[in-house]
Amino acid sequence: MFVKTTRVRRDKRVYEYLSLAEAYRDEGGKTRHRTLLRLGEASRLRDSGELERIIAALKRYAEADGGGERIAVEDLEAESAPGVGATAGVAAWWDRLGLGEYFGAGDSAEAIFAMVANRLVAPSSKRRVPEWARDDVVMPAWFTHPPLHRYYRAVDTVAEAKESIEEHLYARLTDLANLDLSLVCYDLTSTFFEGSTEASDRFSSRAFGYSRDHRSDRPQVMIGLLTTSDGIPIAHHVFAGNTADVSTLPGVLDDLGDRFGVGGICVVADRGLVSETNLDALAAGGFDHVLATRLHRDPTCAEALDASTRPDAVWTPVPEAGSAACDVTLADGRRCVVVASFERWSRDVARTAELVASTEQELLALEDRVRAGRLKDPAKIGRAAQRILGSSGVARLFEVEIGEGRFLYHYRDDAFAYEEDLLAGRYVLTTSLTPTQATTTDIVRHYRQLTHIEHRFRVLKDFLHLRPVYHWTVALTRFRGHVVSVVM
Repeated sequence: MFVKTTRVRRDKRVYEYLSLAEAYRDEGGKTRHRTLLRLGEASRLRDSGELERIIAALKRYAEADGGGERIAVEDLEAESAPGVGATAGVAAWWDRLGLGEYFGAGDSAEAIFAMVANRLVAPSSKRRVPEWARDDVVMPAWFTHPPLHRYYRAVDTVAEAKESIEEHLYARLTDLANLDLSLVCYDLTSTFFEGSTEASDRFSSRAFGYSRDHRSDRPQVMIGLLTTSDGIPIAHHVFAGNTADVSTLPGVLDDLGDRFGVGGICVVADRGLVSETNLDALAAGGFDHVLATRLHRDPTCAEALDASTRPDAVWTPVPEAGSAACDVTLADGRRCVVVASFERWSRDVARTAELVASTEQELLALEDRVRAGRLKDPAKIGRAAQRILGSSGVARLFEVEIGEGRFLYHYRDDAFAYEEDLLAGRYVLTTSLTPTQATTTDIVRHYRQLTHIEHRFRVLKDFLHLRPVYHWTVALTRFRGHVVSVVM
């Protein structure tokens, strides 16, 4: 049985009539409704109190029959149930990767598993992980909920075993996924620290430097990541926050050769890692390379761009990259590939025009100050000009004249010609691979594999929440453990 509502429109008003009805099936098996009792018009029943008396009477019979207390819907509160599937999935891959066997049993192994699972499911601070494991999810049956101090000690354990863990995972993934290490991508990112900005002798790697997160106001460390061409991490390295990108590659190459011992590797890296020293290190280690050259004031880049404009230059379409590429050989015999795209050209031209306009506006303001006599000292004028050009991104396009109470700026016609006629829309790759080892299109495809490692950095920072980092009063070991537990 149920309460049935019937609406009737009369004199521009809608009336609701309540009835007690029941459902039944007729001879044909169809569901029908039958009215048992007409209770009356709803508003009249409410106003007279009859509706409440009917409800109270029925309620007494329900309670007498063991029905228990009735609660209004608006008074109910729902609590979320602990999650099951995500942690079960992590546990399955934990076993499949042999990490349960690697770490063994005990509080440290359980704490490491919980930190990895938390980082994948709902990233939070290590202080929060025990509560998360206890209240928010269903952990595996073997998990015994170790105390908080075990989590911190487990971080140190992970840091100390970093190289061994990477080698174990590489060996396991080689079996599971048939990893191809013929092409290795390498790139760097930075991560900054919260809390105090004071230096620490116990954490010398924590330093100020070029921040890829646009947080130059915070101390940081550098993280170098090696991946396969598919973006699967192989190894990572932590460097001091003020380390130059170009200086990191030789040590990384030595480590790659010593620990993984795979021959015939081609290293793919971006322009910040190109130097004669690094090219020599690549050759000495038996590595091939595909590297992007620096774009400005680099003779290799300028020579390659010029060669690509000659009448006999051959351009090959690279449809998946939305670009075309030209294979050139430099005077010293080095092979380069010049890549050009209209989309990149439109972006470069618009960006350069924007930077030139804003820089010129500031230079004009400085010129007015000097002309008005508010700035006369050549040293002060020079410092003011340097502040403008140093952060402009287009200082190469301007030259200045400075004297006592005199300041003028000019465009560098040769730099503008190089920017507009050769560089806009193009970049240059240098490689040790011969055309028989890799075609022009292959070289471009190899370089584009760096997008996988860029995606990994976004995952580390946005999905896995590498930040915030508060390890600023303890030794570097604990931060290394933090990074290992995230990257792993």
